[in-house]
Amino acid sequence: MLNKKIAILGGGNLGLSIAEGLIKSKLFNPENICVTKRKVQLIDHLKKQKMLVTKNNKKAISISDVIIIAVKPKQLNSLLKEIKSSLNPRKHLLISTVTGVNLEEIQSIIGKAIILFRAMPNTAISIQQSMT
Repeated sequence: MLNKKIAILGGGNLGLSIAEGLIKSKLFNPENICVTKRKVQLIDHLKKQKMLVTKNNKKAISISDVIIIAVKPKQLNSLLKEIKSSLNPRKHLLISTVTGVNLEEIQSIIGKAIILFRAMPNTAISIQQSMT
């Protein structure tokens, strides 16, 4: 089992599917996965699986090594501006699942060199049947 801690910023359909797929893979402890959502009560059921839930993106980043951004394109700019001061290039790996936004755009908003990937999974990831 990997000891990396993961923050999934965006607990919508895709973010939840990623979290569920990670748990089913048995590669990560549920305690090492944190999912964020503004309306945190909508993802409280994840606590039963021992995942962490919060509406505080910066808190999620502070306890994580890998950050997966799973928000809608219209939410990305404000999210990146919110979290950029919390990102540590020596600690964090950033993965974007946001459609229609390239890595250069993300990098320009963050304003610092960080390991950055783009992945395009679909919600079938929750049952480990996704192509990425």
